[in-house]
Amino acid sequence: MKLNARNLKLTMAAIVLIAVEISARGAIRYVSPTGNDGNAGTSWATAKLTVQAAVNAALTGDTVLVTNGIYALTATIIITNVIVLTSVNGSSVTILDGQQAGRCVIINGFAATVNGFTMRKGRAINGGGVYCNGGTIQNCVLTSNQAIGNDASDGSGGGAYMAYGTLSNCVVYANIAQSTNSYQAAWGGGVYCYGSIIQSCVVSNNQCTSDYANGGGVVLVGGTLRNSRVVGNSAVALSYASGGGAYATILQLSVPSFIEACLITNNSVTTTDTYVYTAANASGGGMDIGNGTTVRSTLVTGNIAHSVAGFTTGGGVLTSGSILENCTVAYNNATTQNGNIGAGGGVTWGYNDQGYNNIIKFNSAGNGPDNGEVNSLSYPMFINSDIGSFVPATSMLNCISSDPLFVNAAAGDFHLQTNSPCRNTGTNETWMVGALDLDGKPRIAGGIVDMGAFEVLTVGVLAPQLTIIRSGASVILTWPTNAAFSLQSAAFVTGAFTNVPGATSPYTNFMTGPQQYFRLQSN
Repeated sequence: MKLNARNLKLTMAAIVLIAVEISARGAIRYVSPTGNDGNAGTSWATAKLTVQAAVNAALTGDTVLVTNGIYALTATIIITNVIVLTSVNGSSVTILDGQQAGRCVIINGFAATVNGFTMRKGRAINGGGVYCNGGTIQNCVLTSNQAIGNDASDGSGGGAYMAYGTLSNCVVYANIAQSTNSYQAAWGGGVYCYGSIIQSCVVSNNQCTSDYANGGGVVLVGGTLRNSRVVGNSAVALSYASGGGAYATILQLSVPSFIEACLITNNSVTTTDTYVYTAANASGGGMDIGNGTTVRSTLVTGNIAHSVAGFTTGGGVLTSGSILENCTVAYNNATTQNGNIGAGGGVTWGYNDQGYNNIIKFNSAGNGPDNGEVNSLSYPMFINSDIGSFVPATSMLNCISSDPLFVNAAAGDFHLQTNSPCRNTGTNETWMVGALDLDGKPRIAGGIVDMGAFEVLTVGVLAPQLTIIRSGASVILTWPTNAAFSLQSAAFVTGAFTNVPGATSPYTNFMTGPQQYFRLQSN
């Protein structure tokens, strides 16, 4: 079956608007690879050579404008006032290289903005690429950074450590958080988010590794993760690995974490201890959430919890004291070896969890219940959900156990068919007023909310999910990695659309004209 995809238009007008905004903020300090730090930095002809020299010269409200180049850093760029540090042409051509000697950027307690850079090869204990306390990082690529802990401190935030800040429209990939002491922990291979917001980001192929590893992609401590893709991350530990994609908990006993409209896919947790009597445990291949965390309108699929000789639980999700609302949890796996427990292929539920309007189907576990397991001492409540049997039995209200009739799960399309038993069978809640589903469509489309992450469209056609993030003169496109779709482009909305040769997600495309159109077409 062929699915017609939504056409997505990108124009260079957005880039022009950014330039206008920058010029209106205050004085501009210029940086160029051909500059000189002895210059005034007030024009391209008198540009500074290093970013730090221009930052030091900038006053509150000023902009530091950096042109194309690879800037090899001999010291961390430190921002201590409210300025905008931005590239001219985006992250693909403006690179801050930490050379594995230190982190790339620090924003220290000010509402500064860093826009449009690749920050790579940074190294620190916390925040290998960037440490952001109170500022905003946007339209950036964070890659090949390391957060390396020691005997005194855990490594946290391989790509970024965010404290009361915002990470927006960024790609965070191939970073690592680890600790060298076997008794230390590591947190957040991609991002450590403390009271911060992560929105419209791609967090992929990051790793967290230590004796205790938590959050291969993201750690949320009273943080928010919204409209983002968490793909292909891993938490690997000798003894305890939790949250291959995301690990979420509470901040200072009062601020819970929040996850909304996200794709959590192809992440993993693994413990490596080979001792036959080991108590090693791998939990939450997709997510490990607790202490009041709420997850809404999120798809969790293709994740795995694996242990060489220990125990596994929650191939998709491990939860305790949290709420899942309108989520789809499907085709996750909790494996087992050496006869140990591999249980809760979909979700392992803990104390006082709540589940509303969820679809938890087609998961697998080594020798425990496939779709979900309930701790015998916990008291979760499930309402209006499509779920399988649980061990032990628990409290359920208006739940079903039916084939949800996904459009094409094998191709990564977890929308519901129009005759799905999950359509218009959820329970409406106050938060749904004005809320959107995972497609960005109204959360309630037919009077009664559907179960799962997607509403059935009452008009138009179902579209594969294509995410576009602008990065200077380029765009980064991502789509479900387990879906059999081809990326197509055209110069005009009417076509002709042709396949983009060799395009795999994520794909970086340089804009060659004033406008370009993209779509996904199923094979």
